[in-house]
This record gives sequence, structure tokens and C-alpha cells, in this order.
Amino acid sequence: MTQSISATTDNKPVLGISACLTGAEVRYNGGHKLSRYCNNVLSRYFEFKPMCPEVAIGLPTPRAAIRVVSVGGQHQVHERHDASKNYAPALQSYAETQAPFLQHLSGFIFMQKSPSCAVGSATLYTDKGMPMASTHGAFAEKLMQLMPCLPVVEAGALNDSRCRENFLLQVFAYHEWQTTVLTNPTLLNIQRFHHRYKLLLRSHSESVCKMLGQKLARTAVQDAEVLVNEYIVEFMQAMKKLPKPQHHASLLMRIYKGLKQQLSGAERQQSITYIDHYRNGIVPFIVPMTLLNVFREKYQCRSDSAVWDAYPFELGLQNAI
Repeated sequence: MTQSISATTDNKPVLGISACLTGAEVRYNGGHKLSRYCNNVLSRYFEFKPMCPEVAIGLPTPRAAIRVVSVGGQHQVHERHDASKNYAPALQSYAETQAPFLQHLSGFIFMQKSPSCAVGSATLYTDKGMPMASTHGAFAEKLMQLMPCLPVVEAGALNDSRCRENFLLQVFAYHEWQTTVLTNPTLLNIQRFHHRYKLLLRSHSESVCKMLGQKLARTAVQDAEVLVNEYIVEFMQAMKKLPKPQHHASLLMRIYKGLKQQLSGAERQQSITYIDHYRNGIVPFIVPMTLLNVFREKYQCRSDSAVWDAYPFELGLQNAI
């Protein structure tokens, strides 16, 4: 579906990843947190850029464990038994210095619960050492602020089939944007991208899809470069929303309606039956999608919609949603 971006090798999109997830022994205890899914499955489709911000700012391995602490309303990063040094500024500064060199990334997989890399799951402590809430890791939070369109996920969330499908959908969509629009930011290319992802975008946010369509209709050709940044920010924020099963059922109905005129009475009934089976939790998403795709190919209904090829079929992302 997608082309390669100039900073990739082997025609693969590039994902940033916490180095410990690749098996690198950079954890505070000298160990690693190897993710078999990342290394055995995702590595076939992506190039990884491993990063360990704690090691990058000069902390040794092994080292004293660090944690996020609320001090006077500010989040600091201290060693568990020594609050004399705050590592948060160094971790944030590392994100700032690296961000300009990470613009080719199409996503980032972070280590959960890490005081540097967590996306919402790091424990936030009081200055008395009591857990009080959950928060982002210092490096991850700053990088997300600097690169708001970048798809991000914690490795643990990839165990959830819906989170996994949604993250990888974001990644492949963002990579396609990088390679087909950013390389040549014309109004026509933005319109083509919007048309291709319109059905998927509607299943994430009907209102954003409508708003972006209206913006495109009002934009003059010479103003395309202004729209580029506005469009992708709104698009990616919408795509980060996790669709509910009823949203996917609505997507299936839209696909069906696009094919309906070509189908026989029996095929129409079969389509509706399996969409209802999905809606009622009897079969996974892949079942009605496969049926509709069979009918699409049977009647040679040509379509460039990303609903048919948003990500590699071999990943099996629709088998459990």
C-alpha cells in the first residue's frame, strides 16, 4: 500500500521503540523487557530505531531506580532513595534535541510504567513517597508534545487486539501521508488522501471527517501548504480514538451500501446476516470484511479506499476485533 520514506531501509516504515523492548540490557537492573510480538512479528514490517533515554542522558546500567514525583505541582524524576537530583530536565532536553532527527518516524512503541517512557501508566508519587496517580514518562511526554501527530503506544497495549489494530492503522496511515503528501504537498494529494481514508476516518470521528471535507472544499490550490499541517493534526487526533464495535458495524454497512446494487438478493441477505453477526459479537470483523471483499472482486468493483488495504493482511489485525 505504501511507499518507502527516504530515511527507511528495505522499504519499511520506521518505528521508534524503547530499547529494552528489543532485548537490549539497558534497564535499571541490567535486564531487558524483550517484546516477542515486536521482535518476531512487527520486525518483518518495520525498521526499529531503539532508544533508551535514561542511558542516553548518562545514567549507568545497572542504576538506582527512578520515579516520577510531584513536587510543588511540578513533575520531577528522582531516584527512589535520593531526591537530591532531578532527572526530568535532562530527559526532556534529550527529547528536544532528538525530535528534529525523528521526523521520519511513523510511530513509537514505548515501555509501559517507565518513568521516562510510559504513556500514561507511570506511577506519580507524592514527595512523601506515596503513589497518587498515573502519568507519562518525562521523555515520552515531551516527545509527544513536540510531535503531536506521531502514533504512540505502550508495548503492553499491543496485547489488546483493538488497541493493536488501531495503533498499526494509525502508523500505516501516517506513513502513507509522509510518503504521498509531505513529499509533494499539493491540494490534489491532500484530497486524494482524504478520499482514500474517508470511510475509516468516519468510523473514528464523523464530525472530524465532515469538518476536514469542508476545509478541503474551501481551500484554494495556492493555500495547500497551509492546510497540510492543519489537516494531519486533526486527522491523527481523530484516528487515535479507539472505535467501538458499533462504529465498525456502521463501517461495514457503508461498504455494503456501496456494493449493494451489484449484489443478488441472496448475496444482500448474506451480507446483512454476517454484519449482524459481527454487531452481536458472534463473529470477528474479518468475517464480514472477507465476504464483502469476495463480492467486490466478483463484480470487479474498483476502489482505492484504504478499508481494503490499510495494513498488511498477514498481520491478522482484524481476526480478533
